[in-house]
Amino acid sequence: MGGDITAGVLSAGIWASDENILFIDLGTNGEIVFGNKDFMMSCACSAGPAFEGGGISCGMRASNGAVEKVSIDKETLKPHLTTIGDCDPIGICGSGIIDLICQMLITGIVDRRGKLQRDLDNKRIRFNEHEIGEYVLAFKEEYNLENDITVTEVDIDNFIKAKGAIYSGASVLVESLGMDFSIVDKVYIAGGIGNNLNIENSILIGLLPDIEREKFEYIGNSSLVGSYLALISKDAKQKLKQIGNEMTYVELSVYPTYMDEFISACFLPHTNIEQFPTVKSLLGE
Repeated sequence: MGGDITAGVLSAGIWASDENILFIDLGTNGEIVFGNKDFMMSCACSAGPAFEGGGISCGMRASNGAVEKVSIDKETLKPHLTTIGDCDPIGICGSGIIDLICQMLITGIVDRRGKLQRDLDNKRIRFNEHEIGEYVLAFKEEYNLENDITVTEVDIDNFIKAKGAIYSGASVLVESLGMDFSIVDKVYIAGGIGNNLNIENSILIGLLPDIEREKFEYIGNSSLVGSYLALISKDAKQKLKQIGNEMTYVELSVYPTYMDEFISACFLPHTNIEQFPTVKSLLGE
């Protein structure tokens, strides 16, 4: 396995844990580890840059001016935005995209395929000459911007594929041991998506498994912490090498059920809504 995920596992302490830990590093290469002190299974899935704002028309890194939280009024469909640095919005980062898509699903702006509802009469919902829909998060006149801040159906589709890659990778990794998500004791979330990742919304769109919320914990840039440990401690450096040798890598591209699982996960939250009882209840299905 690569140095970044190995360093992350070192800092997360999975190698010394009695509990079953699911470790998810959200980034361009979504890397996932499941295990404890007795075993560690790992895989990598190409999630693309969406979690860091890439591949999204108005996406940006988590820096000043990035929309990081979104709520939408169900009656007016007007959004309430929270930005990093508490300044005017100039784009949207990964955590904001998760919130936005979740809110669009709950308020009925998009269906479970991520397509905008054609019969909604609202100035924030519009379609171009190719009939591709978009939702206006911020009009340029509101914040003296050069262009409106929008999210398009193409953006949503790109993000659904990214979250589908992560969920299906985690699902296959746990399934490869003959287990399911109920066996997981803790879920560690790492990566550059930021502390403002909303766990509830991440579950509602099908990025994370629908299990007890208290099991989730964001641990920041675990790769950086692990690298520091290896630099300042000979024991940590030795443990890093040991972890790399002990992890069993699952190659998703040749795993028999992965493609089916990925396609099923490219839905909000999933084609099998029974895997997400919380969302099923919320959407009244």
